[in-house]
Amino acid sequence: MEKGSFRRTFEFAGYGFLPSLVGSAITVPMSLHYISQAEIPKISFAQLQQNPDVMKEVMLSLIPKDFVHSNLIINIAVTIWSLTIWSFAIKHAREIELRKAFICALIPTLIFGAYQIWSILKMS
Repeated sequence: MEKGSFRRTFEFAGYGFLPSLVGSAITVPMSLHYISQAEIPKISFAQLQQNPDVMKEVMLSLIPKDFVHSNLIINIAVTIWSLTIWSFAIKHAREIELRKAFICALIPTLIFGAYQIWSILKMS
């Protein structure tokens, strides 16, 4: 039989977003550092009309690979941390076993992870 309320589940699951704040506190200053050092080339409107992909190439050239890799590592750590919190939040809010709560939290996490990987691959 199902126990717990949706409101309580929603409240508990909200704590799973706290790691995102910590991750942002790390990645935002890193981003500002790289942005402040970026040298942006001049692109004419004619160049953009001839080859719209030139903007993508410029953006990729501005982002250092070590920044991308460090951001990826931080995002993976934050996601695992959030998944852990969500698993325990669902376990305690719905009074179910941890294995079932983990599976319940894992499904949206995997969907979001797949979206992030697709976005990175699309950018490359």
